[in-house]
Amino acid sequence: MNGIVINELKQEENSLISTAIDDHSMKTIQDGDIILHLFQHSGINMGNDDTKIKDFKQGLDYYQKNNVPVTIRNAGGRSVVSDEGVLNMSLIVKNNKNMYENFEYLDQFIKDALRPITQDIETGLIDGAYCPGQSDMSIYGKKFSGTAQRKRKDVSALVCYIGVNGDQHERGELVKGFYDSMQEHDIIIDPHAMGTLSSLIGREFTVQEIGDLMIEELKRRTDTFTYTEAVDTTTDSFKASLESTLKRNQ
Repeated sequence: MNGIVINELKQEENSLISTAIDDHSMKTIQDGDIILHLFQHSGINMGNDDTKIKDFKQGLDYYQKNNVPVTIRNAGGRSVVSDEGVLNMSLIVKNNKNMYENFEYLDQFIKDALRPITQDIETGLIDGAYCPGQSDMSIYGKKFSGTAQRKRKDVSALVCYIGVNGDQHERGELVKGFYDSMQEHDIIIDPHAMGTLSSLIGREFTVQEIGDLMIEELKRRTDTFTYTEAVDTTTDSFKASLESTLKRNQ
């Protein structure tokens, strides 16, 4: 098994480029590869479900009034917040596993990676958290990570965000205001339902530290390993991925 790391944590933030990298990786991954993509940016990562809300334009206006950029991502259903305290991660895998098996793989990957700092992670729906799902990851009943998945034939992009540090209550209030602005009362956000690794474990972590733990876990699971901080954005294949990302965000 060959592990490939694309580490953008030290690069200039560009949410559209990062999203296109995942799309491009899904098209170019080879048999026996596992691609780990680490990145950060500031703003809202929004799923397709949010774009279908009746008064969606009012929600976009709300984010614009709060000077929060929005990126429509290609996996997941609801809004999540990205900022300097949040790690975004994708695992691109090529296999014949079903959706549930892939979620189990990502779940165990994250738990194993974080084992040096905590063994208290649980998986299951956390009511009141933004972008809720059965794959929510929590410590002491508070969500710190959410996962999603996108599948194309036998290739899957397993994506997640990990709240590492910063004001998680403020993030929750921001997303709550989005749904309130559209009078979407069926989606209930409780800012107290979430936390960060730093607040829940009681020790301050950096995004780079958590990213390094993910890289070490990939090394443990693979026979060979390659590392890069950038991809070739000049190829026709990448340009096609970027174009589709731009169209989705027009």
